[in-house]
Amino acid sequence: MTKAITELSELADIPEEWVHVAKRIYPGEDLRLPGAYLKWYDVREEGEEAAPAISEQARQYLRDQAESGELEFENELGYAQLHHDGGYYLIVGLWRKDELWTGIFFLDGDEFKRYPAKPGAFRATQNVVELDTTAHERRAWARFLRTDRGEAAKRAYIEDYCTGVVGVP
Repeated sequence: MTKAITELSELADIPEEWVHVAKRIYPGEDLRLPGAYLKWYDVREEGEEAAPAISEQARQYLRDQAESGELEFENELGYAQLHHDGGYYLIVGLWRKDELWTGIFFLDGDEFKRYPAKPGAFRATQNVVELDTTAHERRAWARFLRTDRGEAAKRAYIEDYCTGVVGVP
């Protein structure tokens, strides 16, 4: 079936000076929190120096939030990705049965905070680079759901990391 395509010139009008940059994902040390076990990813441009102090600050933020009860962990598995993209963004994905629950945080000055909700029905949740990580995690979780979900299957999920270049076709 052939569809009639209407005029597209005004749609997806991205400024010419903006350039999409592929990034590299670096699995880090997993993070065990009260009520959650998170696989850890640092995402940055290839060749960009790691920022272990920022990574540790993000981890400590999650530890503090979990201890204080501000984050609702329900004995679950998931992942965290710390993405350097003009600033630092921390995305936490938690698997609750077959649903992905996410929290988004950002480094504001010298401390991490929850990413503020914007008015309106639509809001940014993840960019193309971050979605590559999430796509990998979705496939890994779907494989887990089709197992007996015992100890070995949980370990297999945890040990299945996204690596390499992300944000490319």
